[in-house]
Amino acid sequence: MKPLELSSIAEVWKSALSILANNLASIGTDLQLWFPWGPTWRGHDEKSILPSTDLPQDLISSKAVHFGGRIWKALPINGLSWLISLKAFKKIEKNLESWQPLPETQSALNLLGEFVKLECLLGLTMRILENRAAERSGHWDRVRNFCVAIGRQLNLSQLELVDLELAALLHDIGKVALPGSLLEEARPLSPGERKQIETHSLVGSTMIREIPGFERVADAVLCHHECPDGSGYPKGLKAIEIPLNSLIIGAVDTFDAMTHYRPYAAERTYHDSINEMIHNIGKYDDRVLWALQDVLKNLGILDIRPKSMKSKPQTEATE
Repeated sequence: MKPLELSSIAEVWKSALSILANNLASIGTDLQLWFPWGPTWRGHDEKSILPSTDLPQDLISSKAVHFGGRIWKALPINGLSWLISLKAFKKIEKNLESWQPLPETQSALNLLGEFVKLECLLGLTMRILENRAAERSGHWDRVRNFCVAIGRQLNLSQLELVDLELAALLHDIGKVALPGSLLEEARPLSPGERKQIETHSLVGSTMIREIPGFERVADAVLCHHECPDGSGYPKGLKAIEIPLNSLIIGAVDTFDAMTHYRPYAAERTYHDSINEMIHNIGKYDDRVLWALQDVLKNLGILDIRPKSMKSKPQTEATE
């Protein structure tokens, strides 16, 4: 399964690692925290993500184990087998064998574990969607990364960023209910076929709404093709009636289509595409477009031309 990292939960990782490091401060330093991902292990230290690694099975032990100049201990919490790794202080490294997490540490790892399980489920879901929706490679990653960057630019809360990233990843999940032949169609769509394609936001939101706690994500998915001027679908909502997360996803979805799907995309910069969206008055939220420009400026790529897609088959964008 392809690894999927939710960028919006970086603060959750940071908080959990800080709490765990404080809990282990008397035993050692240079903390690493690992969890199983298929046949390999994924890990984080207090600075960044660690490369996926094959770790020996005998590290999963109730005892402290020496490996690679570090000391390791398995820590099963809430159905997830964590591996703690650190550089232990001499003479007291055996203390790790009898060490138990404080309630605050256990609570932090419980929360982090729920997000890790969600990442695993989302990774599987995105693989199914990529195989089913005939979408070009990288679309959902680009959309969700730009959405989170815009959300941060607009000072959304941590919870709002998580909801936004989940909705951005899942905004096209309803396409799994559409005929494969329709999704792969290269000719212009008939009005009836276009209406059928447009059902994907309603179908996707209905699927997501069955997951407890995902109501805001479902709302964002339902409305991601609504427009401030009321010309969108499925309800023809206007301006303030549309969730901000939907406005962000809708704008980024269109921006990605403009910069990666059109045969003449290599002749246009990202800035050209945004200018076209700005002049399409009423279709996109001004706050979102300005934030997107700021994100591209901060990345230093506002005037970059996207990679040419001329070698790809020309299809009608159906996002």
